[in-house]
Amino acid sequence: MTDAWHEVQQAIRALRKNGDIRQRLIEAYRALVRIKVKNLPSEVRHDHARLIGTIDTRSTERIGAEIRDRVTAMTPAQLSEAVHRIVTLHDALRAYQPAIAPTRQKQAACSALLKKEGQAELDPSTCVDCTQCRLF
Repeated sequence: MTDAWHEVQQAIRALRKNGDIRQRLIEAYRALVRIKVKNLPSEVRHDHARLIGTIDTRSTERIGAEIRDRVTAMTPAQLSEAVHRIVTLHDALRAYQPAIAPTRQKQAACSALLKKEGQAELDPSTCVDCTQCRLF
């Protein structure tokens, strides 16, 4: 499941980047198609299947084009739904991850992000996972 967690985190990072949502979703989907279903808990396999949908993951030379075509054809509502499903999948997988104490580097990054957004100083004991910050 470590591989699946890593790929879902990559998808979230792609969504957090600047730029066109379609390009960010294409990058996120590329991470999601690399997940092997056997590496997912049974509770979230259906969610992953709904995200990947009709993308044929057996044909490695066509995956990129299929993802691009699918995302390009999405309406704004479908784009929003895809982002929501990716975040939901991330949240579901996070429940299976062991708790890790935040590092000083992570605390500094979170604190800098909050300062940039004009929010209060971060309490080091409640350091947040940066991938959980707002996507847009």
